[in-house]
Amino acid sequence: MTRLLLNGSPRGKNSNSRLILSWLTQGMAKAGVAEPPVLDLARISDLESQRAAFLAADEVVLVFPLYTDSMPGLVKAFLEAVGTAEPAQLKGKRIAFVVQSGFPESIHSEAVARYLARVSSRLGWVHAGTLIKGGVEGIRVMPAWQVARTKAAFIRAGRELGRDGSFSDELRARLAGPRTFGPWQLRALRVVMRTGLLNFYWNSMLKKHNAHARRFDAPYGSAARR
Repeated sequence: MTRLLLNGSPRGKNSNSRLILSWLTQGMAKAGVAEPPVLDLARISDLESQRAAFLAADEVVLVFPLYTDSMPGLVKAFLEAVGTAEPAQLKGKRIAFVVQSGFPESIHSEAVARYLARVSSRLGWVHAGTLIKGGVEGIRVMPAWQVARTKAAFIRAGRELGRDGSFSDELRARLAGPRTFGPWQLRALRVVMRTGLLNFYWNSMLKKHNAHARRFDAPYGSAARR
């Protein structure tokens, strides 16, 4: 079986999606699967070769970040490109997806997950499952102990995919939690927000790009509040 891993993050190799793919690869190795090649869809000039690699593969895993409750434009462009192939070239391919986001609640990713299941059906693919994981933003810079559970879950996902050809319902539910915050979680979140701890990653990015001092700027002023 020919396998292919696709990174749908605009950040390319320096992305959370790439890190998740590395964990999936570790799990697949535990199931005896040789390390598949990884292509970064951020290299949009390589679209034709990416499309050819997809059509030549029997099993594909596509990981991408949530963008405005959907997918990055480069992922949509890729799906549209492969969708123009002859039906015989598409039918029977096993496709798995991972949708990751900075939102801690998985409800934000449910709409695009339904779309992925539908497009898989329309194109004749075997949908091996879609994993949703929130709270992912910043995992590349977090200490190992802080991401240990997430890493272990994706290693298990890779092992399940390599062994069974799909993800278990139990694992999908575990990764997707929580779907929404309950009243007590919201109260606790409001308390933590006052400490500024939740802004650590974003503040570090602002400082990196010399924008921290302007983080409260309101360029549209009162017009934005009408």
